[in-house]
Amino acid sequence: MKQAKNLFSAQAKEYKRFRPTYPTELYQRILQKVKNKDHAWDCGTGNGQVAAQLANYFTIVTATDISQSQLNQAELKENIRYQVCRAEQTNFANSTFDLITVAQAIHWFDFDAFYQEVARVSRPEGLLATWGYGLLSLRIKLIL
Repeated sequence: MKQAKNLFSAQAKEYKRFRPTYPTELYQRILQKVKNKDHAWDCGTGNGQVAAQLANYFTIVTATDISQSQLNQAELKENIRYQVCRAEQTNFANSTFDLITVAQAIHWFDFDAFYQEVARVSRPEGLLATWGYGLLSLRIKLIL
């Protein structure tokens, strides 16, 4: 498995201050495809900006990152659970999540291991949505 790169802990406050936000339309498009809104996982959450948005729609949002410094900058909401862990190796039960999101972080992951973890922890008909900066390209994948 690829070594995790924790490159953003030292400047966590600045990262939160200057990181671009994502348009409401992005979330709306993703949410149209999600059948159940019980539990979402925002993987590589950083300062939790996506988790905070998902919390408006999901009963529970679990948000993970390898940087405790980043998580310390995250917005606290009653239905968000933050934890330090790698994307490729979690302690989540099988078939837990209706939606898994990765915003501008997937390029750091060990793809094969991450996709295996996604398959394991996704509920039937769960979705994986990943996106990054630049020319927007949205990929939504139905997990069977």
